[in-house]
Amino acid sequence: MRRVFGLIPAVFFLMTACLTAQEINSVEFRQEGSYRFGKDILNFNVQSRKGSPYDEQIVNEDIKRLYNTGFFADIRSEMKKRPDGNVDLIFHVVPKDIVRSIKFEGNEKFDSKKLSEVVTLTVGAPLNDKRLSETLAALREFYTKEGLNDVTINYLPTRHIEGGINVTFKIRENLKVKINSVTFEGGKAFKPSELESRIVNQESMFSWVPLLNLGLLNKRELGNDIVRLREAYWEKGYLDFKVKQVKMNTVEGKPEQVDLVFVLDEGEPYTVGNVSVRGGVRFSDKDLMKKVKLVPGKPYSSILERLSVDKLEEDYSPLGYVDFQAKPVRIPDFRTHKVDVVFEVKEGLPYKVREVYISGNRWTKDHVIRRELAIAPGEAVDKERIKASRSRLMGMGYFHKVDAVSVNSPEAGTKDIDIKVDEKNFLHARIGGGYSDSDGLAGMVELTHSNMDILDPKNYFTGGGQRARLLALVGTENMSFEADFTEPWLFGIPLRWDVSGYMRNVMYDDWEEERIGVTTALTKRIFDDFTSISGGYTFEHVRIHHMDRDLSPELRSQRGSDYVGRIHLSIDRDTRDSALVPTSGYNVNLLASFSSKALGGSHDYVRLEVKGSNYISFFDKMLILSMGAKIGMVGMLSDWDDDAPLYERYFLGGGDSVRGFPYRSIGPTDSYGDNMGGNFMYLFTAELSHPIWRFIRGAAFVDVGSATDMRRNPFSHANIGIGYGLRIMLPTLNAPIKLDLAYPVLNNQDGVKSKLRFHFNMGFSLF
Repeated sequence: MRRVFGLIPAVFFLMTACLTAQEINSVEFRQEGSYRFGKDILNFNVQSRKGSPYDEQIVNEDIKRLYNTGFFADIRSEMKKRPDGNVDLIFHVVPKDIVRSIKFEGNEKFDSKKLSEVVTLTVGAPLNDKRLSETLAALREFYTKEGLNDVTINYLPTRHIEGGINVTFKIRENLKVKINSVTFEGGKAFKPSELESRIVNQESMFSWVPLLNLGLLNKRELGNDIVRLREAYWEKGYLDFKVKQVKMNTVEGKPEQVDLVFVLDEGEPYTVGNVSVRGGVRFSDKDLMKKVKLVPGKPYSSILERLSVDKLEEDYSPLGYVDFQAKPVRIPDFRTHKVDVVFEVKEGLPYKVREVYISGNRWTKDHVIRRELAIAPGEAVDKERIKASRSRLMGMGYFHKVDAVSVNSPEAGTKDIDIKVDEKNFLHARIGGGYSDSDGLAGMVELTHSNMDILDPKNYFTGGGQRARLLALVGTENMSFEADFTEPWLFGIPLRWDVSGYMRNVMYDDWEEERIGVTTALTKRIFDDFTSISGGYTFEHVRIHHMDRDLSPELRSQRGSDYVGRIHLSIDRDTRDSALVPTSGYNVNLLASFSSKALGGSHDYVRLEVKGSNYISFFDKMLILSMGAKIGMVGMLSDWDDDAPLYERYFLGGGDSVRGFPYRSIGPTDSYGDNMGGNFMYLFTAELSHPIWRFIRGAAFVDVGSATDMRRNPFSHANIGIGYGLRIMLPTLNAPIKLDLAYPVLNNQDGVKSKLRFHFNMGFSLF
């Protein structure tokens, strides 16, 4: 009997082994209905394969994946055992009804052909729920962009006589209702203009322009506008604030215009009563109270409350308290209008990073991504470092999207960091052109590899984070060819190496300037991610040729060829939120360069420059103020009174410096009245831009500057130009179009007439 019982585990083991040893002999898809999917498409969505072990869990996941395609109404699996112990796997799939036709009803503003362009459903294929939802969303977005915010779109299926369904989109195109005025009844704490700047439904001075679609009533945003008003009042302590009613009064005789009235009940502002923190363990409640910005007896502010929460988290985040929460609990007294605030702290546990997982990178090598991370295994799970890692990866320019989150790990006291990237295309070819009053008309061809690995031919020289570019530009005023290469991590450390070879020929009014050379530089970030120091060397051949015969002998003496051997050092700090269209932050650059015969040049001279710009936005980036300044000087080392070579002097004027003056017209003149260029320059500019319509902004500006002789009083001959212009940023183009009209209100430049001048600058790429 004992022997019999002893055999039971062995038999059970053998049975289990036999079951686990089952292999899939074949995978078959049996499709019902008239429509047939290709076998490749079906196999692509399942992991069960011929020859692999049969796993019921994997089969269930295969069924889920097939369902997620959105094409099937029913899916079931069948397993048939074979005499050899293996199995045949059969998926029975029932496609959804075939789409026989797609129609639109109720569309008067736009014809069906136009609307069909955004439809992702396919006639003759099974109905796909995912694509149906995408189509409904795309149709609503299309109408919203056209200014019809109140459109309603519903989907109606009907049976087709031959089987399948007809898809009909029923559309109700409501009128474009324009906002004639916005008023706030009962509002005293804010100016009406301040409240209106907080909401989406605003009156617009350009609502009369037919194509701009400005100042339209958006009923969908009215609820959000109420929340926005509440947030504004809470910032000033009006905790009892509420919007009692929103009136939309039709303007008499104008059915497409309404007066929007927000009826407000402000209540009274609250002051802060008792403030306390409870729940602190790692840090005492008393120590945490020092971080709180709300002060008893002072006006309550939701801004200070949010700031207090951020300050409380500051001490915990670097220690790995990723689950930390600080929830403010308000206890208002409606009689005294005082509010007690208790910050309830839930610390959670401190965590260390176990592993950092990276996914989604098909081409970019793991080490290229990891070297940019601000967090590593063994360190505390710091939410701020996770955010910084995401920002650095996005700043590389390789990815459409980066998700970086902490997730649970199998080890106690640890979490894993999960980083998912969505790679961009790394090969770019652009053909385009542009025009400006400074550079004339030009055509451009550019080839760029933004994620190169020059030492990895097996991977098609891709994935190492290096950058290479070839550029050819031919125009009426200039011609240039460039080849650039960048290694951002030289020797495996965050040291950027740039090398560039170039040939440029620029045709000015009275001569041409040709430069052929090579430049290289090393750049290192210091202090933080915004500050860098760079040093390098440039060697080039410069030729002044095709000089006008009517120029003075002094200028004609500059004709000929020189060599330039230069070392340069620069420090740069850039906190701007965008290099192309900044709205906040600043940029400061200091440059010192030294050209010498000892370095291969023809002359000994030095150049010093400092420049900076600052950007401030108001009313949620509606108004953007930019201010900039640049000061530079160049002088000979042998005798500071001698003039530097002509190709190193400063010339101002034109759309990129002092507007209202002709291009390169500002500078000291000789006895012939010709501009010789200065050895000292200064430029100050200020510009205030405002929105006009979508991608069009207006800008009022003032420029002050001069290129002068440093041996005289350099600030005694200032030139000032003022004007107004347009900034057009078309979605399909990579560069803004600038149209400026300017007038020189202060003109100290000999030979330049004071008159209204137009400056035009347009650069674009076709693809």
